[in-house]
Amino acid sequence: MVIPVLSRKLLRELWSRKGPLLALAVIAWVGIGSFIGMQSVYYDLEGSRDRFYRDYRLADFTVNLKRAPVSVLEQVADLPNVRLVEGRVSAPIRVHLPGVDEPLSGLAVSLPERRTPRLNDVLLTSGAWFEPSERKQTLLNHAFARENALRPGDRLQVVLLGEEHELLVMGRARSPEFVYVLPPGGGFVPDPKRTPVLYLPERFLQEAFEMEGACNQLVGLVYDRDPQVLRNTLQRIEERLEPYGVTFSVPREEQASVQFLENELQELETSATVMPALFLSVVAMVLNLVVGRLVAQQRTVIGTLRALGYTPGFLRRHYLGYGLAVGAAGAAGGLALGAWAQSSMLSLYRQFYELPDIRAGFYPPIVGAAIGMTLLFSLVGSIGGVRAASRLEPAEAMRPPPPEVGRAIVLERFGWLWRRLPFTWKMVLRAIFRNPFRSSASIFASLISTALIVESLGMLSSFNFMMDHQFRRTSHQDITVNLQEPVGREVVAEFRRLPDVGVIEPQFNVASDLSHGQYRKRVGVVGLEPGRVLYTPLDRQGRPVEIPEQGIVLDQKLSTLLHVQPGDTVILRPLIGRRESVRAPVVGTVDGYVGLGAYARIEYLSGLVGEEWVANSLLADLHAGATAELLEELHQRPLVLGIDYRARALAQLKELLDRSIGVSLGILILFSGSLAFGSVLNTALVSLAERQREVGTLRVLGYTPAQVSGIFGLESLLLNGLGVAVGLFAGIGLVHLIASAYDTELFRFPVLIEMSALGSAVAAMAVFIGLAQAVVAQMVRRLPWLEVFKVRE
Repeated sequence: MVIPVLSRKLLRELWSRKGPLLALAVIAWVGIGSFIGMQSVYYDLEGSRDRFYRDYRLADFTVNLKRAPVSVLEQVADLPNVRLVEGRVSAPIRVHLPGVDEPLSGLAVSLPERRTPRLNDVLLTSGAWFEPSERKQTLLNHAFARENALRPGDRLQVVLLGEEHELLVMGRARSPEFVYVLPPGGGFVPDPKRTPVLYLPERFLQEAFEMEGACNQLVGLVYDRDPQVLRNTLQRIEERLEPYGVTFSVPREEQASVQFLENELQELETSATVMPALFLSVVAMVLNLVVGRLVAQQRTVIGTLRALGYTPGFLRRHYLGYGLAVGAAGAAGGLALGAWAQSSMLSLYRQFYELPDIRAGFYPPIVGAAIGMTLLFSLVGSIGGVRAASRLEPAEAMRPPPPEVGRAIVLERFGWLWRRLPFTWKMVLRAIFRNPFRSSASIFASLISTALIVESLGMLSSFNFMMDHQFRRTSHQDITVNLQEPVGREVVAEFRRLPDVGVIEPQFNVASDLSHGQYRKRVGVVGLEPGRVLYTPLDRQGRPVEIPEQGIVLDQKLSTLLHVQPGDTVILRPLIGRRESVRAPVVGTVDGYVGLGAYARIEYLSGLVGEEWVANSLLADLHAGATAELLEELHQRPLVLGIDYRARALAQLKELLDRSIGVSLGILILFSGSLAFGSVLNTALVSLAERQREVGTLRVLGYTPAQVSGIFGLESLLLNGLGVAVGLFAGIGLVHLIASAYDTELFRFPVLIEMSALGSAVAAMAVFIGLAQAVVAQMVRRLPWLEVFKVRE
């Protein structure tokens, strides 16, 4: 096959410039790879979620009751907008595993003895359904069974309502209700090894909890899932079920599992748009410089080609080939990088989300959009130089270009300053000010790279601060003992008399409705004792907040959602006890970063539910020599629902930080470094190509290669130093922007920028810029400077 002349020329020149162009293509790889990877993962997770929710019929709402006969289902089914409603039994359970020094707190959910379609159905991943001949049997949630190597045929010791049972493990199962399973006492991340969900035959669970012919939880579907319509439907359901003691109701969108997954999808969608746009913008700017300089260097060649009959259109297509080549290389590398990123991210998500078929899909629209984006940005970057090439007339192109106008720059107006500058500084400053676009491209690339590094380190600092706030500054207890039901002072006194127990602080946690005008939120109100030391909510200045005898203190986020401030009044309606609405004054706010919280005196909150003083959880500080026997005794008490360990929760978060966030941070810094390296290298080489006669003159005057390289290094230092300085502020602004975007009811990220993070960002950028300058210095050393003085005919 005969390759056309211009195609051979294009291939030859691409090969001769392979280093700088490859550095530019790497920037495109990162942009396209991040776009393909994150967009593909978004569709993978969304598709898996939607299929799981649809095929296994995730309920639109859940209502918890104390106890109701199954006949009440007909009353609820007759309400407007209710399409289907089912009843079941759901209750806490304790599981004893061999080799585990403490029982595990979990949840037991009833299923019919015979497999029938139902809401919140389960997917069997191994084993079989219940056997009619076996009464005590169970299906285990897949992650718990996998982490503890439990298989069909194994036996499991559990405690239900204080009574021990031995259950036969029939199999493993997944449910759309428990895609993201948090420990019963709460937490940030799943702990599958210690968080069991057991599915038990309905009749057995009813008998174990003395609920024959009854249920304590309703799940249902509605016709109209509009949030406001669904809230109104739930309100009517609660009114209808008032005699049966409604303790909690929640629409699908507010279930913790659904919220965590939805927030993750939103973050993915945002990130998949921002990063590619930033990286490809830099590619376009630098490519504009590279192709523009190439056209200027080949001015005589272009004139010769025009004289030989090549049309402007032919030349346009030829020089567009440089941009298309970079775009094609970027697209090819980006496809490979995107596939790797997709696979790696899905492996990480499989550790947190119990979706049955998280598989890497191939999405032609995403690939097409990625290739189109790369080529578009590459063409946009090339268009300036291409237009210059096509406008050159043969006679004009055959003549040398007119010398550049040596106009004075703005600094030369300040004579007293200009005269004091060394000669090399004057050269550098003139080069910077007389090439504004090239200088702007260098500054912009360094700005973006620095901002991304600062954002990554800033979010890491914010996460560390959030952990410190939650586990060290606010919470000081060793363990939290969750109780089955509210108890009085005398029971708390019994716990205080246990050996190895230092301080015991009771809390009363009550699910409540808070409303202010048209704004309404369902949250947990925590009743606290005065003079507490183990749990100290803090204000914005980090000072412990005193809880008044009357009224409530709100989390800052909750006060914003309710549109209230200290001095206003909210309507407080506890969902247990008398369930009467009262007007509660808002007496203050506290800083919190997890969930929505409200606080009141334990006596005040007890009075609202019709009790003098009750508590349903105990915070305990243990002596240094506390033994396993103490913890075993606590677990054996029928009143104890479960025990949460502060140190363990903190260790889990640190593991998450090291395993996922730390790796992501390293990858993002590497990506930012590739952006800085590629842009600095290409802009410096363009500058070197434009100033070859200057380099030759300096060498004739006796300057060494190191001194000449120092001049280019000084220019790079000034431009990129300015980009890094502005990038620090841009990074701080980016942290604020991301913290604002991720300010949800589940999490809030405090904005915390440490000087060490800024210093690390500067150090990282110095390394990447230094590497690029080392390459430029090597090219200066190899430059045939005598050739630039030869007259070309």
